[in-house]
Amino acid sequence: MGPNFDVVVVGAGIFGSCTAYHCQKLGLKTLLLEQFNLGHSNGSSHGKSRIIRYAHASPEYVPLVGDAYSQIEEFEKKRGEKLWNKLGLLWTATGNQVNEISGHLKNLNIEHSVIPGNEISNHYPQLKFDEKWTGLIDPMGGVIYANKWLNAFQEEFKNLGGVIHENEPVLSHTETETGGITVTTVADSYSTTKVIYTVGCWITKFFPNVNFDIKPTSLAVCYWNTKEKKNAHLVDEKHFPVFIVKDLENDEEFLGLPDVDYPGKLKFLTDDGDALTEDLGHPDKQTDRLIEMPRGFIKEHIPVIDGSKPFTVEKCKYTSSPDHHYVIGPISENYPNILVGGCGSGSGFKVAPGIGRALAEMAAGKERTTVDVSFFSPRRFDVQN
Repeated sequence: MGPNFDVVVVGAGIFGSCTAYHCQKLGLKTLLLEQFNLGHSNGSSHGKSRIIRYAHASPEYVPLVGDAYSQIEEFEKKRGEKLWNKLGLLWTATGNQVNEISGHLKNLNIEHSVIPGNEISNHYPQLKFDEKWTGLIDPMGGVIYANKWLNAFQEEFKNLGGVIHENEPVLSHTETETGGITVTTVADSYSTTKVIYTVGCWITKFFPNVNFDIKPTSLAVCYWNTKEKKNAHLVDEKHFPVFIVKDLENDEEFLGLPDVDYPGKLKFLTDDGDALTEDLGHPDKQTDRLIEMPRGFIKEHIPVIDGSKPFTVEKCKYTSSPDHHYVIGPISENYPNILVGGCGSGSGFKVAPGIGRALAEMAAGKERTTVDVSFFSPRRFDVQN
């Protein structure tokens, strides 16, 4: 039997790394376990860029984003390191979605502006929309330097005395007669009072009997050249926003980011994907629509980009709950010492610091978390495990 810990966090992606950091910061002796090497590309937390923004279709996300902004500001000052870039976010949609988002941003006193679709090019000349679209500009939107966030939380966790074991898959957890928990890995066993699973698509491995359908997905992350090399600067961080597209008429969603990952290459992909294989791997071949959908959008709306074929395509996994909202808290009222943080649905990176703080506060037995995350409780699905 290995050493005793107050908390064992399983999974060292961005959710787990933020959670472990906050547990240790609260004075809980914490072990962070990772089945692969740190910074691996098998899950959802790798890569250089993600989007951060206040604008959301559901207002419950906004306080988590606000908490993330404050944490990252603190980290930047402490570490002397730039962890994100405030570029502004453009959210453009058909239908009435933009006005709905604007309504709850107004209620929360979040600065933003709404513009007709045919005026979007006045702000971003690389883009072209007509009057059936509406745009929302969130000036606090920007690009997260994702790999730097992950590294920062892991380093600060270790600086506080936290322990990380990589390449050590967890096999099981067992509650003891005295109320403790034994976590068994391929290398050892550890005793603890709380276990927090932040394992992405592998949540189905540890909780196969949850009473809701978890959907792990393989995304095709596409990068595109400009038509002319002399215009490559038009997709850099000085000229291009992060943006989200919701074509509600055609049931299509897209994400776009400037050239953080590859200089001169626009990151643009559909917010859709293929099912993972039975062993939670990426499929050998991606379906053509994952390339054709962004190609069609580029041809119509981003004339500066060469939409004939991507410069390169990478793969990323994400996991969704049935309602596409996060799952944060005790997996079941029958097992209050087993917590989960997951189902990021492709948007969880930016709120991971707030989710990590909330999970740590739950593990510490606090009655209320700094940010109210009750909206994301697994119990909304009446989980049975």
